[in-house]
Amino acid sequence: MKKHDLEEVFIKLLSSDQPFVFYRLPNSNIVHCNFQNDSSLMLTNDLKINGFVMSRFDSPLPAVYISTKNHLQFDYKSKVFRTKDVVNLFHSEHKESFINIVNETKKAITSGRLKKLVIARKMIKRGKIDSLQLFTNLLALYPHAMVYFWNHPKAEIWVGASPEKLFSLHSGKLTSMALAGTLPYHTAEEYLWGDKERTEQAWVRDTLQSDLEALFPSVAVKCSKTFTRRAGNLVHLCNELSVKVHQVNTIALLKKLHPTPAVGGIPVAEGMRFLKEHEKLDRGYYTGFLGPVKKEYQIDLFVNLRCAQIISEGLQLYVGAGITKESDPEKEWEETQNKAKTLLAAL
Repeated sequence: MKKHDLEEVFIKLLSSDQPFVFYRLPNSNIVHCNFQNDSSLMLTNDLKINGFVMSRFDSPLPAVYISTKNHLQFDYKSKVFRTKDVVNLFHSEHKESFINIVNETKKAITSGRLKKLVIARKMIKRGKIDSLQLFTNLLALYPHAMVYFWNHPKAEIWVGASPEKLFSLHSGKLTSMALAGTLPYHTAEEYLWGDKERTEQAWVRDTLQSDLEALFPSVAVKCSKTFTRRAGNLVHLCNELSVKVHQVNTIALLKKLHPTPAVGGIPVAEGMRFLKEHEKLDRGYYTGFLGPVKKEYQIDLFVNLRCAQIISEGLQLYVGAGITKESDPEKEWEETQNKAKTLLAAL
């Protein structure tokens, strides 16, 4: 289909206020669309469905999904989109509370309660949002990300461009990704990663590898060398892990991998307790998982990062930062500001 077909379908579905999702997998020119003919809320406890799932951070299952019963796809070549300088959303009262929780987290780490924790904040960009323009701009800006637009009258409106795979399953090969540490991207592509970022990444990688080895023979779990992965205006340290498998217990795998140390904490259970006690933020679908599922045979799930909820006031963005004992609260605040630019750059 041609480009204008995608835009026409998007506008028609948006005006009808019925459940739909548009998405494009990383490094692809194919944009998919699933839509419903009614506004019912469909849920899955086991992912044995054909559809696009959307899961909340603190209660991943049952997950909402939109079936592939009505499915369209578009061969879509993104237009060139040049961003303007993005002004940070700077709110001193938000900064004070964020720095307070960073310091509380560092105390918990010093006491031995935690090794690492990801804390989140939200901010609102007020004003009218052109949903179609935001989505197509994200497609142009982030070809290596999972870009999506999710609209559901009973499950909110979200948009995002996530750089992080939770796991994929194709033709008997399971792949996952350990992603941590953040620096601004620059054209020279030479980065001085500090001990804080390298340590954080190593913990995320080692935890993921250990989780996979708890489910599969350790000799079958392969881990790449650490490399720098670009995600729009940012770069991260990354390892790719893979396992050749004959059969996967999807629910056991989800329970083992979610939440990843890149969005929760180490140890996981204590991190969740600490967040409930101190973060005082309903993350909603932020840092949950999402993506297309074809029964249990072909799965592409991503961590819902670099995302925002479209609300009546405008765009409600969610961002986070990984805290370790070496964390500088001011630098962590700046990291969240930089992460917000991923979505703001597309406005």
